[in-house]
This record gives sequence, C-alpha cells and structure tokens, in this order.
Amino acid sequence: MPVDGPDDRRRDLTPAHVRERADVVEVMFAESPRIFRLSRSHADFDRLSSALRASLAAGRAVRVTLTVPHGGDIDDVQVP
Repeated sequence: MPVDGPDDRRRDLTPAHVRERADVVEVMFAESPRIFRLSRSHADFDRLSSALRASLAAGRAVRVTLTVPHGGDIDDVQVP
C-alpha cells in the first residue's frame, strides 16, 4: 500500500471558477475536473478567498494545500 508523501497535499492549480455557497466557496481549477471547497469557517477564509479571486482575475496558478492528501477541502493558498 502506498504511503502519501509530504507533497501529496500540495498542488499548483489555476482557478477557473469560484462559486458562492452557504457554508463554503466552491472552486474549480483548470487542471482538475473536481470541485474543491473552502469552508467559510476556516480561520483564514478571507485571506484564502482573496488569493483565489486575485489568481482567477489574473489567470495565474496558486499553490493549494488540501486538508488531506488527494482530498477536496482547501487548507491553504499561496502565491508561488
């Protein structure tokens, strides 16, 4: 059984669409057919949401860290 490495939670992704929902913001990235979620209860929600929207507007990739390897919940967003 493979063991997830430390980088299995991080991916460079380009936001293609950001959609508002009641408890989350759903984010679609150009590189993946999945819908990723950023919880409004996340401690850094405003910073992460702003980074995603700025990246979307600029058409640039961001480094996304997920809460679990290969998961769908966003834990962090960094501009590389």
